[in-house]
Amino acid sequence: MESKLISRAEEMGPSAVLRRAPLLSDFAPRFLNWVDQAPALAPKTRRYYRIGWLVIRQTPLVTMTLDRITTEEVDSLALSGSPSYVNQSLRTLRRLLGKAEEWQVIARAPRIKLMKELGREETIEPEIETKLLAVAKQPMKDVLIIAQDTGLRPEEIFRVRIENIDWNRKEIFNARGKTRASRRKVLISERMVDLLMLRCAGKTKGWLFPSERAASGHLTTVAKQFREARLAADLPDSLVLYSARHTLGTAVYQATGNLALVMKAMGHSDVRTAMRYQHPALDSLREVIDQRNLRHNLRHNELRVQ
Repeated sequence: MESKLISRAEEMGPSAVLRRAPLLSDFAPRFLNWVDQAPALAPKTRRYYRIGWLVIRQTPLVTMTLDRITTEEVDSLALSGSPSYVNQSLRTLRRLLGKAEEWQVIARAPRIKLMKELGREETIEPEIETKLLAVAKQPMKDVLIIAQDTGLRPEEIFRVRIENIDWNRKEIFNARGKTRASRRKVLISERMVDLLMLRCAGKTKGWLFPSERAASGHLTTVAKQFREARLAADLPDSLVLYSARHTLGTAVYQATGNLALVMKAMGHSDVRTAMRYQHPALDSLREVIDQRNLRHNLRHNELRVQ
């Protein structure tokens, strides 16, 4: 009788009588197989979801059926780590439950709220940079300087190849990126020249930050060294290496007011994305308000005289 009712309901449209939802642990292999096989997913996205699942499978949710995983259950999870790390797990769970709804395994996926990522909104001011560089170890020290002066993403810095450095024009060509705009040339600052020459050490090709232990052949992270430097410099946990990228965007925008130039330097194709990197000073805004109030007062005095 149950089978007949289910078949009849499915013939009428979206199933009103769903089969018993599977456990999260039982549904996960199907989701992970989709992650590995979906042609639209980039390799980096596949890895992102794989790592996110490693965290989710350590939570009590793994023994629950999908239809019992609610917004309240997710909110009660005690996930540790930075907001971006926690959000990686939450995004993975959200995508998993979304696919369960799409495949009609559950009637509706719950809403999952992400944590606010404050770290990327900060910039590294000169005094903060001085504190970090005073205690930073290599190679994090060089990575920080390059990020500050070029606006390259950390992963873009790790993939810099020596043959893409133009010494005559003082430029580095970023050959890979998330978008076409990411594949761009960035300028080499004066303080980067000696740094790059020491790293190249007479070589004309190869990775700028090679690593024998990494499968890719190049460095992939300096997160541990950055955390150690941040702790030694007594700086807040909200400060992350990615903040160095925001620093360049902010400096260029404040100096030029040219958003198109910022987009070109940062490798953005979307104005809305570029605007998130801007942290303009409020002095100009204050001047506009003061001028408006001044004109208002003058007009008010003229009316009183009349």
